Amino acid sequence: MFASSGSVSSFAVYKRLTPEFMAASTAKLAKSKSVQNEVDYFRNKVSRLNNVDDVFKDRRLMRFILQAYDLEDQMQYPARIKQIMKDDPTAERTLLQRMTSPGYRDINTALDFFKSGLTKLKSEALQNDIIARYHSARNVEQITELSPNLEDALYFERRIGKVKNGYEILGDRALFNVARSALNLPPSVSAGNIERLKIMIESKLDMSRLNDSKYVKGLVERFLVLKDVETRQSQGGGLINMFA
Repeated sequence: MFASSGSVSSFAVYKRLTPEFMAASTAKLAKSKSVQNEVDYFRNKVSRLNNVDDVFKDRRLMRFILQAYDLEDQMQYPARIKQIMKDDPTAERTLLQRMTSPGYRDINTALDFFKSGLTKLKSEALQNDIIARYHSARNVEQITELSPNLEDALYFERRIGKVKNGYEILGDRALFNVARSALNLPPSVSAGNIERLKIMIESKLDMSRLNDSKYVKGLVERFLVLKDVETRQSQGGGLINMFA
């Protein structure tokens, strides 16, 4: 697909990821045997579920669903993600309400375990949406093997539009990593006062434009250029023209 990570910049790869390219590569990946096997397992397993708790007893099924919602890292916290997915989204002081990353609300709302039980998950519409998300996530995973910076950049591009305040950026490692670098904030700010840091983020980011694809793409490109320069310098190379 691309040259090895040692011979191409993250920015250069990102510039090639047009909507047409992503659609074609996702469609190609979806036809692979390994991906088809996971999709078949997901459909078959869901059809045999009897109650919501059965979802959490199958690690393979859980991994599929969590990967579709950018939450695969939550596999290491099974009790926490189970509680979040089952919480009442309207109740106060729940674990879901204490989490700042918008991804948790997405999965809670989509599956709607609290109100609907397995009804939504067993529907063809939601299964198709989860599978489409899974295909996209696997495609992104394949691309971002070249660079962890690409992984954070594409995650930022997907997720930042759902952010409502600076706390949600601070509470998400990848969002904060991209925002901090793109806004040229020093690494030391991470250890600062949370309230002041929130205000700083909101003052430097145009919060009203987080759904503006051109604005977001500009932030992502700046992040990748700066990270590529850092990588080049750490490897003993000089500055390069990343926009050439």
